[in-house]
Amino acid sequence: VRRHGGAYLACSVSLSLVSISLFYALVSAGINVAALFSAVGVTLASKYERLGTFGLAYLLHKAASPVRFPPTLALTVFAARHWERWRRAPA
Repeated sequence: VRRHGGAYLACSVSLSLVSISLFYALVSAGINVAALFSAVGVTLASKYERLGTFGLAYLLHKAASPVRFPPTLALTVFAARHWERWRRAPA
């Protein structure tokens, strides 16, 4: 964490912003959230329909966390290497 902490934080926040924005756009466009969850074997109670656009987007964003984790790690290594090269470049 000490070595790549900053790179991980930057990559994680960046990918999270992209994820929540993408899901917000999909929910705003009228995607059927219940059908999307049922496709992966999750049944939503009817109370989730009252969450609103951002609430449903956040629910999808959180459900996608396991999918976001591997790219975050891969991007962290790449970003950390790039950052180290940039820091060591002659001024």
